[in-house]
Amino acid sequence: MAPWFLGAAVLLIICLTESGYGALHLPLYRRGGRLSRHETANLTRLAAIVSEVEARYARCQREVGNNRVVRRWRPYEGKDENDPQLIDVAGHQDRWYAELQVGDPPQVLEVDIDMLSPDFYTIMTSSGTGSKYDTFTSGSYEETHGASDRVHSLCRRTSDHFHFQQESKQQRPIRLSFPICTPSKASGATLAHSGTILGLSPDHGDVHSHNALSRLSSPSLLDQLFEQHMVHQRVWSVTLLDAESGILSLGGTIAQQVEEANVRGSVELEHFGDPQATSDWVEQEVAKRIDFLMTPDAPWDGHFKWTNTQGAAGWWTALMSGVWINGAKVLENQPVLFDINVPFILAPPVAAHRFYEAIGGAKRLDPPPFDAFFAIPCLNTVNVAFEIGGWNFPVMAGEGTREDALYGPAGGKVSLGKVGDGTGYCVGAVLETTMGVRDEWIASGVRDMWVLGEPFFRGLGVAFDVEKGRVGVRVY
Repeated sequence: MAPWFLGAAVLLIICLTESGYGALHLPLYRRGGRLSRHETANLTRLAAIVSEVEARYARCQREVGNNRVVRRWRPYEGKDENDPQLIDVAGHQDRWYAELQVGDPPQVLEVDIDMLSPDFYTIMTSSGTGSKYDTFTSGSYEETHGASDRVHSLCRRTSDHFHFQQESKQQRPIRLSFPICTPSKASGATLAHSGTILGLSPDHGDVHSHNALSRLSSPSLLDQLFEQHMVHQRVWSVTLLDAESGILSLGGTIAQQVEEANVRGSVELEHFGDPQATSDWVEQEVAKRIDFLMTPDAPWDGHFKWTNTQGAAGWWTALMSGVWINGAKVLENQPVLFDINVPFILAPPVAAHRFYEAIGGAKRLDPPPFDAFFAIPCLNTVNVAFEIGGWNFPVMAGEGTREDALYGPAGGKVSLGKVGDGTGYCVGAVLETTMGVRDEWIASGVRDMWVLGEPFFRGLGVAFDVEKGRVGVRVY
């Protein structure tokens, strides 16, 4: 789908924050802006980001629970009782976030997306940095008192009104559980950013079950919206429109809106200058074509290609049937982890070697730690497709949007920037990770596993069905 059609879809969705199709659509933003520009790639910074990303996966271990293998948090071994893995997790650069309106009068909070945890909570520190929730100015804030007033040793049970826009309706707030986590004043954790975490990891398929990766004894946001009938399904989806923005849908997808924007653009172009093409006529023509493309009685999930989650429960992991380079299948049956907060794609050593072996002129960079990066000719046209759910989906294809052409990086969406001025080489967006062969990650179950980050989500609609434990993909 052309970028300007996606832009039209964004405008449509922003105007209708809730689309009326039983789903909430929230604009997504990338903190810090685009990762790479026309300048030479900063390999030192990229290597530091790789280390930070890999460290997140070492925090979990696989265990047997409820007759299945699940992932649980490793016990925190630090001396500080204020677990930084609970507190120091919000407001960081290179993370994707949405905005929610909370309280009365409404406060706009930045809400960081986390696909590795199910918890929904806010962090309040005295650092003065981040997006802080002010309980004193909210007239609708409530705190629970009694034996169940704590959901964690650092977190108290609270609630407040959340404001969601309804199509053709007045804005109506709903009360949601919104725990507040606060480190002790003597702890170094008070220097962490204030902020809010929206956990979106899968659970066991039951709205009343307890997720093994949940640190708090409180329900997730999606479960609360489902129980209050704000959404009709325990499904969420995401698509990245460009290097800095995207759409998060809770309870559904933007497939209907994208198709409508696509059809509307086609109708208006076909009948440009036609005096009979009034606004009412265009609306009728769009409705007629949409009914043909997406019949009202057709199941919504028929517009996606689905694959079931596999492996230890707790993360969104599945099996990628194949990797195709320029029309040739170079890898098959690769386990993958979906994580939007990874700015690139991570591949295990053998897979990374085969991936770049299939690209003419590709070479590994050195010395360590830069040997995790590969260089490819910037002018090479590389057609990459990932086979998921029996379908080949183009990934990192083309030059990108107009903004990509203006601001970079060189080499299109398969690139992280130039290796150096005048070299003719760009850094590939697929990096090698050795997590699976290092001791710290053995218990995490990431051996031979790919991590599909930002480049995978661009231009694709990726849906996550919590109820049925599956991942769906389609092209936008």
